[in-house]
Amino acid sequence: MRLRTASATDPGLEREENEDSVVVWRNKAGLDSLLVVCDGMGGHAAGQTASSMAVKTFTAALAEDGDEGPDLNRLKRACKAANSAVFEAARSNSAWEGMGSTIVVVAIRGGELGLVNVGDSPAYLFRNGSAKLISQDHSWPAEQVRLGLIKPEEAANHPQKHKLTRAVGVWEQVQPFTDKMKLEEGDAVVLCSDGVETAGVSVEEMGRLLLKDGNLDRGAERVIERCRELGAPDNVTLAVARVEVDVTKTAVLPKLKI
Repeated sequence: MRLRTASATDPGLEREENEDSVVVWRNKAGLDSLLVVCDGMGGHAAGQTASSMAVKTFTAALAEDGDEGPDLNRLKRACKAANSAVFEAARSNSAWEGMGSTIVVVAIRGGELGLVNVGDSPAYLFRNGSAKLISQDHSWPAEQVRLGLIKPEEAANHPQKHKLTRAVGVWEQVQPFTDKMKLEEGDAVVLCSDGVETAGVSVEEMGRLLLKDGNLDRGAERVIERCRELGAPDNVTLAVARVEVDVTKTAVLPKLKI
């Protein structure tokens, strides 16, 4: 199973700093591909520090553990390390007090995908022309929806939409969401910060811009350009992996009788 990957990030038009961090690995740490997107919070340097520290600690944990594959316990251990690193840094420096970060990770090997996330940075699976959210939203309204206290349509534009119930580094311990699934030929997995949605780009439009010509690098640039056209009030980041279709797997034509 062959993969293509791409990533892009942009500070947007209203933020002085880019508090997002993104990493895309190929053929490292016993994985075919690793995608990580973090959206920092805490303002300026603190948010940037939190997201950068979360990405670096998470990837370092995978690089050094000697394991292979997208085992969910492996991903949870790396997430725990990232949470501890950011939490301890915030506790030791008053300038970083209260800083934290979202994290969303997809690890792929041999067509098997492992996912871990904390916060509201989403991951989507695009398959056969439709999109599905595969991460779990840890914003306050989304938690209320899962508890049955408000309806999904009420959460969409809720005034506390950006209030997180879980984040990396804010609490000494955090419970990540994890999931595992099999990929199919033609599938695309997209991770992004909430700056895409904040700019007004729908999931469907993001998918069209990303995947319309098979050039993922150009597709990622198109998403950034569209967000900026719409004002891009927040940082915008995305990472994508697509499973290539094996064109050699064509039906064998019957031999002609002569």
